[in-house]
Amino acid sequence: SSGINAEWPLRPGATPSTNVTDMFPPLEWNLDIASKYCEANYKVSPDPVDASLNYWSADFSAASNIIFSNGLLDPWHAGGVLEDVNPTVKAIIIAEGAHHLDLRGSNKDDPMSVILARNQEVALIAEWLGQKATDNFTEDDSANLVHF
Repeated sequence: SSGINAEWPLRPGATPSTNVTDMFPPLEWNLDIASKYCEANYKVSPDPVDASLNYWSADFSAASNIIFSNGLLDPWHAGGVLEDVNPTVKAIIIAEGAHHLDLRGSNKDDPMSVILARNQEVALIAEWLGQKATDNFTEDDSANLVHF
């Protein structure tokens, strides 16, 4: 059977819930506990290998221009890409980040780690866009530009 419970990859180092840093009751997070929960509630068994084969790959070596941002307050971070894969497939770890907090609008209460992550993301994207623009533009192209 498929579904998030059956296919979410549980990696070593998954963060347990504490009811202090999150809204969930204190609970260790490992494959055995997740299996029991999923089987009892959804009648499925987690298959972390099946998920990676069907939905994504751990091999991003040929990829480019991807940012994997991971907030350490987000329990999903354990399933994320946590290290740079190559010079343009970057992992940004956000110590005080929650689930996609870096992708939301700025707030006066944003932790410094989120502000720094956003700045790094913007800088990387600007760099990649600048490279793309110069990769595709030559002096001969200027005659074909539409000017307003």
